[in-house]
Amino acid sequence: MPSLPPAIEIAVTALGDGPPVLALHDIGTSGAVMADALTPLAGEHRIIAPDLRGHGDSPTPDGPWSVDDFAADAARLVSAEGGSAIVVGAGLGGVAALALTLGHAGLVGGLVLTGVGALAETQAGQERWTRLARGLREREAPEGIALAAEAMGGRPDWRGALSQLSLPAIVLAGEDDQATPPEKQRELALSLPGARFISVPDAGHSLPATVPERLVDAVRALSPDARAVAA
Repeated sequence: MPSLPPAIEIAVTALGDGPPVLALHDIGTSGAVMADALTPLAGEHRIIAPDLRGHGDSPTPDGPWSVDDFAADAARLVSAEGGSAIVVGAGLGGVAALALTLGHAGLVGGLVLTGVGALAETQAGQERWTRLARGLREREAPEGIALAAEAMGGRPDWRGALSQLSLPAIVLAGEDDQATPPEKQRELALSLPGARFISVPDAGHSLPATVPERLVDAVRALSPDARAVAA
């Protein structure tokens, strides 16, 4: 397991009891969005919904950051719960979930991903994230969101590494997602052995806010009891 950078005190919303579900939000939002989306699972799972570094009530350590910094923060939270969590990630949270799985595979029992692909950004994509970060700073937005945007621009191509994983996964793609087009998310599903790809009609990039029930259904489908019945 890779060594972890210095720990920071991440703010967390936690609810429910049972096997852990780690819920990682998109850039510019907070853990409350994921906690609200997954509240119907509180009778079956313990939901851990952190504010990612630089967001909500979590601190903003000095940058630059990489996606592995978000993964390290998540790894500490899952370790504290005993490991083997189902990890739900949207956008930035999906990137963090993939980095967590690749760097700390023993902590992840299943993945539900939306709004994320397996490819590194093209040069044009990197420049878009850089412009976004610059614009955020010019508008005096929280520095953590700008640092997160820069980290997103520098994420790696994971296709080869993902092909070595063996865990249940579901990729949910909004048919109208303009930020991460469905074909990129389908490619992610193809890179994960055994992953299911589900196209979600009449939905865009922000599934946790618009169709949270699809995330709830996906987590239930990955729960050990559901997999045992399916087998």
